[in-house]
Amino acid sequence: MLEHPDAVRPPESDDGTSLVCYGEQDWAEKDRTAITAGMVIAPDAEGRPARYIADKEWFDELFPVALGTPASAASKDTANAPAGTGNTADAGTATTTHGEAAADPRDQLATLRRELPARVELVEGSYLKAVDAAHVLMTDFEDAHRLRVQLGEEPLLAEQRIEWMEKLAKVRAAAQASVTTLEQVEALILKV
Repeated sequence: MLEHPDAVRPPESDDGTSLVCYGEQDWAEKDRTAITAGMVIAPDAEGRPARYIADKEWFDELFPVALGTPASAASKDTANAPAGTGNTADAGTATTTHGEAAADPRDQLATLRRELPARVELVEGSYLKAVDAAHVLMTDFEDAHRLRVQLGEEPLLAEQRIEWMEKLAKVRAAAQASVTTLEQVEALILKV
């Protein structure tokens, strides 16, 4: 929790950027939910404050206080409803690994559609940071090479160079695999 759920003032970003409710970043400014007291700043994938906020109900639904508690009481009620009352899943067979009723697929789809834009932005931010880090690393190595030649110093020991090259080879392989994954995501975007 990055803001207290019982706060008396609306949350504010540290850097002055405008906050937006999670899932509403593509909405017109006039249609967005007002930022009010009790809302919380949602963290990004690394736990830092994002520019998204969510109300306490959203937070409690996604992160229930008691472990093993279903994420949504509404989903539990729907799953226990008799057949023919709007329940699209077989109430007797759809359960989670904890033996709880599985969430309604329509609710899951609606939640994903609401949250995917923010997830895309989080991935975009992570990739931009990784690209920046790679450029900084290259610049640092260029400076180190230039200074070594300028000063007439001996190169690093072969073991050290090999260790760094092996680490970067693993990072490059992971980056190439992630490009393939992103291409698959791009294809799936057309189907969502």
